[in-house]
This record gives sequence, structure tokens and C-alpha cells, in this order.
Amino acid sequence: MPIAEAPGVTRVGRFGWKDQHASLLSFAGDAYLNEMGITTRLFPDEVTKLCSLASVPQPNDSPEEDGLDDLDRFARFIRATKAPARDRNLSQTADAIRGSDVFDQVGCVICHVRTMTTAPAGTVLNGGTYTVPAAIGGKQFHPFSDFLLHDIGTGDGIVMQVQEHFGASVQSAMASILPPNSFQSTQFKMRTAALWGVRMRTRLMHDGTTFTLSDAILRHSGEASGVTSRYFLLPASDRAALLTFLKSL
Repeated sequence: MPIAEAPGVTRVGRFGWKDQHASLLSFAGDAYLNEMGITTRLFPDEVTKLCSLASVPQPNDSPEEDGLDDLDRFARFIRATKAPARDRNLSQTADAIRGSDVFDQVGCVICHVRTMTTAPAGTVLNGGTYTVPAAIGGKQFHPFSDFLLHDIGTGDGIVMQVQEHFGASVQSAMASILPPNSFQSTQFKMRTAALWGVRMRTRLMHDGTTFTLSDAILRHSGEASGVTSRYFLLPASDRAALLTFLKSL
């Protein structure tokens, strides 16, 4: 995916339901433009001119005295947020411990990867625009996601739109590397949802139409058909243990 702050540079996408962004700053800029209607230095093109005022300077977001604009501060805030902690008491119960083993045995862990490690401190990323600080460099974290796209039968049928997510100028600059038809395969694919903090969610899956953890598991098909079948065939006690484990995340 293109990195908006480093024109011509690409990386594997990790941010967004369709992995449409490779850097947190690019992802934040997309949110500013498409969720809040605020243009920034990375996404200076208005999506629509219907409500645009000629008197409003473009881009809307401008740097302050320290050289940082609101987009920079927003990305810094997101980067500094802590991962949700597990339920310490429930996670130590026999059922949750057993459920953790079942989680691995049936294959949930193939996509819902338990542990990852951040790049070492000092690593230069995103075309030289970001250097990993010591505070977050070389740290293990437990997202229960591989952050990759998969077709598990729950996709929305929407092809990731290049101009919407990158803007006309970025689309034009990247046309030779990422033509619009590059993203046709995203139609039925979604990024693996991270399961950390899942116990605090009242609506599950990308569309929020599933209400129980068991129904969410059984809704998986496509690439996850084998895992779903193994879950369905588990003894009732193992299914219950797996759900207890998930409720501890």
C-alpha cells in the first residue's frame, strides 16, 4: 500500500478493515478526510465540493509553532494508547486455561496470532519519515490477529476505493504501481479482527450484526471453514472453555 507521507514508497498494509493503509499517519489522514471531512497535508483533496467554502483555507489542518499539525498529534495519541489488559481473574481459571489450549488446537491461532514483536528501537520506517522510539521498540504484544486480509465468508462485497482512501493526488502519483484494479481482490476480504479487548464488545464482526462469541465463530466460513467445523465438533465442555478464554481477553 502507498504511504501518503512518503510518495512513491509502499509497504504491506496493516491499518483499516481492508488493510488499505501501511502507516498509522496515513490511516489517521484517511479518517480525518473521510470520517470528519478535514483535509490535511497528506490528503488535501476534498471528497466533495458540495459543502466546501471558498473562504476556508486548504488544507484545513495546518502546522502550529512547533511544526506539528493536528494530524501528527492525533497519530501520536493513537500510538501512545495502551493495549487492553486481560481479565486477570478470569484468565487464571481452569476453564480459561483449557480454552486457551482449545483455541490453538482447533486452529483459531492461525489467523488470530497471539504474539508479535515490534521493530527494534531505531528502525527507520515509512520511507524515512518515522523512526521507532525506545518506548515501543522491540516490545512483545498480544493482538490475537495477523493483521492480514482473509475471505472467511463475512466480507462486505466492497472493493477498496483508491481515490476515496488516498485522494486524487496520491492516486495519480501511484497509478503505475497500484492501478485501481489492483484492489479487486479486496471485495470479499476483511482484515483479521484483533481479539484483545473482545470481552468489552457488545457487537461482533465488522458489521456489528453478531451478538455472541459462539455465533461469531460459527459465522466463519471460506478460509476458516475447517476451524469452524472443528469448533462445531468439540465436546460441549471444550466449547464452553474456549468461550471462557475469549471472555478473558
